[in-house]
Amino acid sequence: MNTTMPMKVDKSPLFEVLFEIRFEPTTPAAGDLLPGLLYSQMKADYPDVIPLPMANIPRQIRDQNPDLLYQASHRLRGTHHSISVGDRVVSLSSTDYPGWNRFKEMVESVIRGVESTGLFKNVERFSFRYINVIEAPETDRQLPLLNVRIELTGSAPIERGFLLRVERDEGKFTTVIQITPNSKATIPIIGKTVSGLLIDVDTLSVGLGNEFSTNRSFLLEEAHSVVKRTFFSLLSPSTIEKMGPKW
Repeated sequence: MNTTMPMKVDKSPLFEVLFEIRFEPTTPAAGDLLPGLLYSQMKADYPDVIPLPMANIPRQIRDQNPDLLYQASHRLRGTHHSISVGDRVVSLSSTDYPGWNRFKEMVESVIRGVESTGLFKNVERFSFRYINVIEAPETDRQLPLLNVRIELTGSAPIERGFLLRVERDEGKFTTVIQITPNSKATIPIIGKTVSGLLIDVDTLSVGLGNEFSTNRSFLLEEAHSVVKRTFFSLLSPSTIEKMGPKW
């Protein structure tokens, strides 16, 4: 996938960025202990601790239901960033993306915090998810914003109720792409609701073993490159140009 990517764009469609690690804990009760231990280290940036609905589900039920194993039970919340914590999962979310270099620093800080608790054995998978909304009127066709040709029985599909989900492999990474026209999202920073084409790109790597610990910085950079390259490869040249690219 050879794609020329801008260094940045003036009109970013980025709505939310998430980093997630799923891990094998040293104890089944890790999800009960992690929020307090992480809070003691990170309360300056994440001063609020919020229990989530999962915290009310008995541990016996959580351990027996595979769908609940990687659900967060608590959230440490800052102004525009938050950390969600569960028995086998920790994720970092940003609704005010500070740029890759700063976000990588935040990711590595969270990982070091988790490792220092002694509740972390090894990483099962990690992922970056970038959720974008390209603003467009509902009266306009939005799929032509993409570098994608979609036909149904020889014609372009109507966009009402349209949802496209595909997966693609690149090296050790799998990327899940979801595209939905006429989506709405509210930007918490300014309380503005935007409407347009949703492009959700989630790049993940599974089964790394000890490689994540020994080669973490490189893997984070590589995953970020994949998710960024995938996103821009989905856009038509005219769509990129409207974003004010800096090459």
